[in-house]
Amino acid sequence: MTAIDGLQSTGRSIPISRIRELANPHMGNKNLIPLWFGEPDVTTPQFIIEPAHQAMLDGKTTYNEGLGKPWLREAIAQYMTGLYSTSITDDRIAITVSGTNAVNLAFQLLMSPGDKMVTTSPSFPTLMTVPELQQAEIETVPLTPSANGWSLDIDALLDAASTAKILLLNSPNNPTGWSLSLDEMKTILETCRKTGCWIISDEVYSRIVFDGRAAPSFAEIAEAEDRVIIVNSFSKSWAMTGWRLGWLTLPPSLIPECEKLMEFSMSCAPEFVQAGGFAAIQHGEPFIAEQIARYRRGRDVSIQRLSTMDGINVIPPHAAFYAFFQMEDVTNDVELAEKIAQEAEVGVAPGSGFDPSLKNWFRICFAKEESLLHEAFDRLDVFLSSQ
Repeated sequence: MTAIDGLQSTGRSIPISRIRELANPHMGNKNLIPLWFGEPDVTTPQFIIEPAHQAMLDGKTTYNEGLGKPWLREAIAQYMTGLYSTSITDDRIAITVSGTNAVNLAFQLLMSPGDKMVTTSPSFPTLMTVPELQQAEIETVPLTPSANGWSLDIDALLDAASTAKILLLNSPNNPTGWSLSLDEMKTILETCRKTGCWIISDEVYSRIVFDGRAAPSFAEIAEAEDRVIIVNSFSKSWAMTGWRLGWLTLPPSLIPECEKLMEFSMSCAPEFVQAGGFAAIQHGEPFIAEQIARYRRGRDVSIQRLSTMDGINVIPPHAAFYAFFQMEDVTNDVELAEKIAQEAEVGVAPGSGFDPSLKNWFRICFAKEESLLHEAFDRLDVFLSSQ
């Protein structure tokens, strides 16, 4: 008998991440090309590392303000104000230890057991698991694939959200690369103002777009006290996945409640990490532009190569750095992804990890060097031809 025999808890009731479960046994294989995780193949640039390192040498390794250093909150407020041609003040910003932590805090702030949440599908597993841990009633509205990209029936979304407490939106979307338009956001916000539904907008891929400087954001249209919480992260835009640094943009009236919760969940983000985040905000625009150019090349390579493979249907993404593709005559994506990892030595994420019904879909991250992507697709092509 073990200590957890008979243990019942919300933590035990949720399944392990299918991507993590698939990837863990292969992490030590240096020959495998890992395309299953959402991160670029470049390390954090020196202009971010050096200020963080200096802050550590200067002794900035102690507790600090729960909501984050005032200079980082102000820098983020100015960054968002400039990016979205609006007015965002620092009394709306809370620094978190990752975007995932930000999502958790947002739901803890708003949700009670049994509350209804509506979101789109497919979606990043965390966005379904966090509300499940909060014992939410979850309803999903599907994104629909077509030759022109993925789309969402806004009327169906708003109909589902009419009786919900929270509407969770991930735009740009992981794994599909779909994004809401600003007009669609306006329609959603106007309706939610009438119903009182809260909007949690996960915008961590807001800078990874292939047209324009940034994806549309609720920050452009929401008033300070609208029922809108925006989740953001340093991970994707500035190649800082391991730094675990993010932020929330909240109504000012919600900030004291957020600070209270932060004390009991993460206390505060490390100051030396925040120093790196400050450098990213202040000096990171050339780096972002350089990376977007790389991701565009990676997207083009991925779509071109996948489109030439028999039995594969791939929809070009408009944002983020993923190719989400469908394979004919596949009934168990997890088994096939495991076989691809073992025999072709390429790591692909199974689609059922993003929606249990998508058992013949797969996701790859194309934020990689073109030569590495070509090698991965060469291997995948040989593997598929042998099946």
